[in-house]
Amino acid sequence: AGGIVRNKKGEILFIFRNGKWDLAKGKLDKGESVEKAALREVEEETGVKGLKIEGFFKTTYHIFKRNGQYKFKETHWYNMKTAYAGKLKPQEEEGITKVCWKNAAEIEEALKNTYPNIHKLFDEIEVTA
Repeated sequence: AGGIVRNKKGEILFIFRNGKWDLAKGKLDKGESVEKAALREVEEETGVKGLKIEGFFKTTYHIFKRNGQYKFKETHWYNMKTAYAGKLKPQEEEGITKVCWKNAAEIEEALKNTYPNIHKLFDEIEVTA
C-alpha cells in the first residue's frame, strides 16, 4: 500500500530508492488494514506527518525478480494530503537516499528515471503544481 501525497502547493512527494524515483509504499503488517499500512509506510519512508487519505486511487500489479525468484506484487494506492512543512527524512535502511516534493516540471523529469508502474500511474494523475 502506498500514497500519492500532495502538499498545500499541490506538489507530489517522491522518494529516490535503488537509483530510481519512486513513490512511498510498503507491505502490510499482520492484522493491519490497507489504509493504515499506506499511511504508516509513507510516514516511515519519508518522515512526513499529518497524512490524511482523501480516497482510494487504484490498484497496480507487476512481477519482479528477486534472488532468482519471480514475485507478484499488488499495490493499493491512495490519494493523500498533508500540511506538513517539516524536514523530510529518507528511510535509509530501506535504501531510500532522497525524499522531496516535486512540481509538474520536476515530475516530468523524474518520470524519465522511474519504474514502469509509476510512469503508468502518472498517466492518470492530474499534476497541478
